[in-house]
Amino acid sequence: MRRQLGFCVLLAAGAAVVLGAASAGVKVAPDPENVVASRLAGTWMTDVPLSERLGTPGIAAGWTERLVFTSEPACAETVPEKYHEFLKQGPVYLAGRLTRHRMHPAARTMPTFHMFLLTSLHGNPHVVYFRARDGDPMGDAESFNVMLARGDKPENDILFIGGDFNNQPFTAYRRVAEPRPAQ
Repeated sequence: MRRQLGFCVLLAAGAAVVLGAASAGVKVAPDPENVVASRLAGTWMTDVPLSERLGTPGIAAGWTERLVFTSEPACAETVPEKYHEFLKQGPVYLAGRLTRHRMHPAARTMPTFHMFLLTSLHGNPHVVYFRARDGDPMGDAESFNVMLARGDKPENDILFIGGDFNNQPFTAYRRVAEPRPAQ
């Protein structure tokens, strides 16, 4: 947890240096009835058979992805002011860190690390994540629609991630059990 909070503090410090001042921040409004926010945190791996059925691009070529979402509400306070107007469209239900690792059997790839917010756009659950651009650690915002089918147990949940508009097929993900620390 300290390491994760350190990531957000470091990100905020970097953004403050680049922007000249820290933003007032975005506030997280948790809602235990929000299906996606209540079950998004964790590790997810591409569900290849279900993604093939959905017609997900890249699956037939062997590309898969491992995603790790961690809940770190303090990260929301680091969002630069230039994004605040967009984020007023819906409450922010969850904030934290997203680690993405695209994988292919014939290619060596490295994970990427992003701060993310879960909000809603056009009535759909929507993740906004930030990438570095022109020396600004949060200079570019990207996004995607997200849906979650809650299972009877968390390990049976299915996560669906689409594009940032309603014109692209979704990719399906299954939850990966987290290794438990040795007692």
